[in-house]
Amino acid sequence: MLITDKRKAKLFKSLRVVMLPYLPFTLGIETGNICNLRCPLCPTGAQDTSMRRGFMDLVTFKNIIGQFKDSVSTLNLYSWGEPLLNPELVEMVKYAKKIKRNLRIITSTNLNVKNNSLLEGLISSEIDEIIVSCDGASREAYSKYRVGGDYDLVIKNMSFLKELQKKYNSKTQIIWNFLVFRHNEHEIEAAKNKAHSLGVELRLGKMRTFMKDEILKPHKESIERYKEWIPDNQNYSAYDKEKNITRIKIKTCRKPWQEISINWNGEVLPCCAVYGDEFSFGNIKEGSIKAIWNNSKYSAARREILNSNKPASTICGICRDNGFMHM
Repeated sequence: MLITDKRKAKLFKSLRVVMLPYLPFTLGIETGNICNLRCPLCPTGAQDTSMRRGFMDLVTFKNIIGQFKDSVSTLNLYSWGEPLLNPELVEMVKYAKKIKRNLRIITSTNLNVKNNSLLEGLISSEIDEIIVSCDGASREAYSKYRVGGDYDLVIKNMSFLKELQKKYNSKTQIIWNFLVFRHNEHEIEAAKNKAHSLGVELRLGKMRTFMKDEILKPHKESIERYKEWIPDNQNYSAYDKEKNITRIKIKTCRKPWQEISINWNGEVLPCCAVYGDEFSFGNIKEGSIKAIWNNSKYSAARREILNSNKPASTICGICRDNGFMHM
């Protein structure tokens, strides 16, 4: 029987293996943590200073891809910033596709750019999926969270991407990602209609509380503090704001057995939810992925997930103590 990547991770975790004989299957690369918007629940938008700012260079990117080409099946080119601000993004996609043709590459963007040639380059690069963050079907609802964004520009750019899709006979998926908040939940049907008219897929996502604190602090504390953002319709919420608890209780985590996140400056983190240079497990510029993947911090993190009584010495232990990432 063929063992899939997820089954392999599940197997090695169930066997309580902390030194792994394989490399991660899912790779997250942060092309940069600089953004042109000021979303209030994002540490970048809130101008948090616990991470250095910058863009990843193409040399570093090529080094990373070279080390992962035999193991990784999915590459997520986004994290704490706006990917389209990195002037080498298109070249990164093209290079990764050249190295591994069947690599699935995804980026997520606020699409607040006035650069048609960049969008054309992105479509022609054969990227597999472009996720467009647009939380509203009107300027008013959209701008409450996407502070500094231009709703009309985003809609115009999505329409242009569809034109490019036809021009290049592209298989790139264009996803309109609509995070449901209390202030925009009344616009869900309007968004569905708008997405249909544009010819794009609408994905309704559950909002998160302040994205740095959701693994650093108890869920109850974050829910109480950011309750005004949480939608009333429980079908679109990850939280029960009456009881101040998450609607789904996560008992464990498999991420350190199957994925890895690398920030723009080479810092390696166990998942994309971790914000803060102090939580780094190593740096790709100072050691190989193979060495970092099984170093003392990674093995300690896996032990802390496996043993709830083990004192937290890594961000994974802290996340465990606060009930794990709930989505």
